[in-house]
Amino acid sequence: MKTLIVYFSWSNNTKKLVEAINKEFNFDVVRVEREVPYSNDYNTCAYVEAKEEVEKKIFPKIKKLEIDANDYDKILLFFPIWWYTFPMPIATFISSLGDYKGEIVVFANSYTNDPQYMINANRDLKNINPNITFKEGLFNQSVKNHIDFINGEINN
Repeated sequence: MKTLIVYFSWSNNTKKLVEAINKEFNFDVVRVEREVPYSNDYNTCAYVEAKEEVEKKIFPKIKKLEIDANDYDKILLFFPIWWYTFPMPIATFISSLGDYKGEIVVFANSYTNDPQYMINANRDLKNINPNITFKEGLFNQSVKNHIDFINGEINN
């Protein structure tokens, strides 16, 4: 089974999490990036750009990913919670997958531990592409917990 990690990270917190986890696995990794980068200013990014995208359901253009998702049986999808769900570049990525037949395991992190955020993200992902199989991964967990969870996923 071939596994790919796909992640989005504005502040690099999610990037650091993915890097720490992937030391154990050495999976292929791609970063989803908005074609026009978000502002470096947190308030502009969060309260103007990201908020507008979520409220208006804008799927921003993303940089071309140098992979074919269909080459992978499983995608481990990592992102921070923005406005109670995933950042909208993730929506763009999911909509680009078309008829992807593998499984996507969803991992999220947030500054709060409200489990509703993960519920929202999983629901919203399924609404973008109901033909994809999504599985809930972990929310706000340690690197060790992620490694243990992923080991269970790839050994099933």
